[in-house]
Amino acid sequence: MHRLTDAALANIALDTNVRHVPAWLYVQDQGDGTVSFVGSSRVPAGGPHPLRYGSDRTHQFLVGELLVRPHYVLDTNVLRGQGLGGLVTQHPDLGRFLQDGEILLNPHGLCPVTPR
Repeated sequence: MHRLTDAALANIALDTNVRHVPAWLYVQDQGDGTVSFVGSSRVPAGGPHPLRYGSDRTHQFLVGELLVRPHYVLDTNVLRGQGLGGLVTQHPDLGRFLQDGEILLNPHGLCPVTPR
């Protein structure tokens, strides 16, 4: 299992380039130890998004580490066949996800839906 060490956490806390933003993402198994993911992050309007690092250009290609602190995780098969690009353009239907799925994690009690 991959977990942050105390030394890694200290480096993260001191790195001025680290960003902490709300986010969601879809993770899809690609086999052979690889997953692909697409997602989104929204912060209040009024300034540039922190993940753009001050750029005015449309896209940024970011290579580094992704720190994830799940509020909840839903496991589902109802999205099969939609492809990652299609997933990012639709609003997540959490109730529908549970039609053929389950709540994997809800460590803070924040999942707004319940199993049927």
